[in-house]
Amino acid sequence: MTEATPAYELAQVNIARLKAPLESPQLKGFVDNLDPVNADAEAADGFVWRLLSENGDATDISVFDDPWLIVNMSAWRNTDALTAYMYQGRHREMLARRRMGVPPRP
Repeated sequence: MTEATPAYELAQVNIARLKAPLESPQLKGFVDNLDPVNADAEAADGFVWRLLSENGDATDISVFDDPWLIVNMSAWRNTDALTAYMYQGRHREMLARRRMGVPPRP
């Protein structure tokens, strides 16, 4: 028996205001972890798609013509898949470090 095609997929969007330029030492740990965190997402069960610019990144996509805003957008099979990714592995570590006010490790 084949699995039925779901009636919908879940989109997530996160818009963030930078505290410093992406190239700054203050954001080095965050920027250095973007590629590994995004690779984890793309390999996660239930991942469908993520927003990318022509350069293969999303941090250079203009949001409301504000250079201090960055956007992350992805599509997932369902809420369970997105939740499982968000609260496991490297992404969970990044969230925990942010909550504690600890900069991400480069």
